[in-house]
Order: sequence, then C-alpha cells, then structure tokens
Amino acid sequence: MKFGKGLLREILQSNPEWAPFWLNYKTLKKRIKAVTSAAHHATDQRDISESDLEVAFFRDLQTELKKISLFYAAEEKRYSFRFLQLRSVLKGLKARGTIDAVDAQRLMYAFVHFYRECIRLENYAVLNYQGFSKILKKHDKMTGYNTRSKYMRRKVNLTSFSSCPSLLQILSSIEEMFREVERATVKAEH
Repeated sequence: MKFGKGLLREILQSNPEWAPFWLNYKTLKKRIKAVTSAAHHATDQRDISESDLEVAFFRDLQTELKKISLFYAAEEKRYSFRFLQLRSVLKGLKARGTIDAVDAQRLMYAFVHFYRECIRLENYAVLNYQGFSKILKKHDKMTGYNTRSKYMRRKVNLTSFSSCPSLLQILSSIEEMFREVERATVKAEH
C-alpha cells in the first residue's frame, strides 16, 4: 500500500480531534509536483533551488513540522499529567496496605485504557516521522537534490516526537505498575 493511502487510513481511524494535526502529506506531494513541473522550464539546477515553488515547499514543510511538534508536546504533557494521577492512585491504595479486588480491577482497567492511548500517540509520532522521511525522499527523487538526510538530521530528529523518550518511559512505567497491581492482587487472594 502506498504511504499516503496508509496515512489517510490511519488518520480516519484515529481520534477525530487529532485530524488537523497530522502531516498534510497530500498537499506536500502536490507542492513537489509543482516544483518538478516548473523545473522542466528552468535553465539550471540553481533556478529550481531558488524558485518560489521550492521555497514554498520547504516553508510548508517547516509549518507542518512546527504543527506536529507543538501538538505532540501538548499531548505528551497531558499524558504525563495523567500518568502522575494514576501513579498517585496506586500509591494511595498501596498506603492502605492491601489492594482489594474491586480497586485492583478498576485500576488495571485504567492502566490498559491509558496504555492504549499512549500507543496511539506513539503511532502518531512514528507515522508523522515516516511521513517527513517519505516526502523528502520523494522530493529528492523528483528534483535530483539530496536534502532528506540533512533535513531529517537538522530539523525532524531534533523534535520530541522523533524518538518519544518521555512517552516510552511512561509506557514502561505503566507496564511495571500493572504488574505491581497484579502481584498485590494475587497476594491478597492467598
């Protein structure tokens, strides 16, 4: 399946509130076509690299990067707060000495639900990262330039969504807290 179609499918299946914050791959692809169409009329490569269409492509790419970075950072902050709330609930239950089956069941359900949300955010980050790589690869193929590796290294890789360290730590901590509640529940039953 083509990346653009897979991305569109994922956007349609994801949280509808997130729709405006995904990479606008289709528009960027159209920009590349406009650049390459104009390139046929250019006298040399320098004309292409300084053309208004080429500049507009990279301006749009930068706008998309900023949009995705800001959205991801806001969601990650919201998820960090939610994680702290869940951890606080677990600490409160542990402070009582035991975790009864009803509380354990509710907490485990909350962990699973939150874990799924975190995976969705990770998926958002990965697909947008891939989108930048794919659109730059397409740009380079169509224009003959070699901008992908430099743009990814100097721009995209510097964003928090490119590697998701905080989110991955949250996922790992939730897994551990889930196991902790499981162990406490098993001990309470025996």
